[in-house]
Amino acid sequence: MIRCALLVALAAGPALAACSLPPTTMTPEAVEAFLETPLPPGRRDLRTYTEAGIDRLVLLRLDAPEAEADAFAARLVPDGLEAGADPGLGLMSTSFEGWISAPPEGSFGGKKQFDGRRSVKVVVAPAGPGWRRIWVASFTL
Repeated sequence: MIRCALLVALAAGPALAACSLPPTTMTPEAVEAFLETPLPPGRRDLRTYTEAGIDRLVLLRLDAPEAEADAFAARLVPDGLEAGADPGLGLMSTSFEGWISAPPEGSFGGKKQFDGRRSVKVVVAPAGPGWRRIWVASFTL
């Protein structure tokens, strides 16, 4: 009986692994569709990372002019961001280049859950004169 259960478990392993697609990137249009909001028009250095399985995870990092970055963050987290707040982006640890393990100095952060179907976590930090860097983690629930 134990041997049979072990064989079933071993046979199911590859099938379960096949349910999860390898990490990939997304086009700006696909990011906008997933987030249900436009990206900042003056953005630069957009980097994306996504995983899909039962749920979908989208990570992105970009730089934008201050006003555009602030407006983008406000659309993602309508209740506003808090100075120094850590919405838990470090928990999304990944090999994604440019990802952060903790909010940088001078940053603002926040999170929002949308209708119990999608969660968004955001950190915004200075990125040079007139620019801000934005990190976003969004995932389906």
